Amino acid sequence: MSKKSGNVESRVPSRHSDKAAASWFPGHMAAGLRAVLGIADLIDVVIEVRDARLPRSTAVASLHARLKSKPMLVLLNRQDLADPASTAAWLADLGKSGIWACAGTGTRAASLRPLRSALLDFRGRRARVRAAVIGAPNTGKSSVINALVHRKRTVVQNKAGVTRHVRWIALNERTDLLDTPGVLEPKIANQTKAWQFALCGILPESAFDPEEVAEQFHSWLARHHPDSAGIADLESFARQRGMLRRGGELDRRNAARAFLKEFRAGTLGRITFERPGDAM
Repeated sequence: MSKKSGNVESRVPSRHSDKAAASWFPGHMAAGLRAVLGIADLIDVVIEVRDARLPRSTAVASLHARLKSKPMLVLLNRQDLADPASTAAWLADLGKSGIWACAGTGTRAASLRPLRSALLDFRGRRARVRAAVIGAPNTGKSSVINALVHRKRTVVQNKAGVTRHVRWIALNERTDLLDTPGVLEPKIANQTKAWQFALCGILPESAFDPEEVAEQFHSWLARHHPDSAGIADLESFARQRGMLRRGGELDRRNAARAFLKEFRAGTLGRITFERPGDAM
């Protein structure tokens, strides 16, 4: 089922166009990388927002070539959707690696107090500190910025690719935040990573088949969490919710979309896909 398209290799069903597959690395993403590259000298510290369900795969700081050497604060965002034990393990692992990290939920400002304090305590080589907020698409960067500044300054939507330009936002009289577009590696050859990105909302909906993603997720659950029998497969999910077409045929397409929506809302439970020490 693997299909190659330009610089992207992924599980993209044949009814999706090659253009849709290429939207994993759209023009605004490349433009965002170039824009950050152009002002890298102004940046004192990096805030990397990762999805707490995919802490390794959403670590994208290395894609910003000139930010690699900058001090970094890591936020495992959406901790309310991730397995608490796994989040604790990741924080411990990052700490052992010498990386400052905390977990929180961007829509809950109180949960970001440790991050805000660490940022306000940061002392750079200039009187005014400039922090770049980076991450994969739809990891909640804009929500995090709004929570840190205690007011809505950026557009927030629960879909990938909303932020399309870099912009400075004042946190206080001595700290600025740089809002940046989400970035991903241009080629995602790992099939497991591809459907997990899709399930967590990191990929645009044009780039994947929701039915296949739902099926891949249920298959993963059976292997890794055999005790999760309460999460129905796609067919059972559709029947339970009465999602039928005329003549009694299951509406698998809309059922899959509803399934993904419930997962992203946390209705299906708190699940983390990666743990420290797992094979890449």
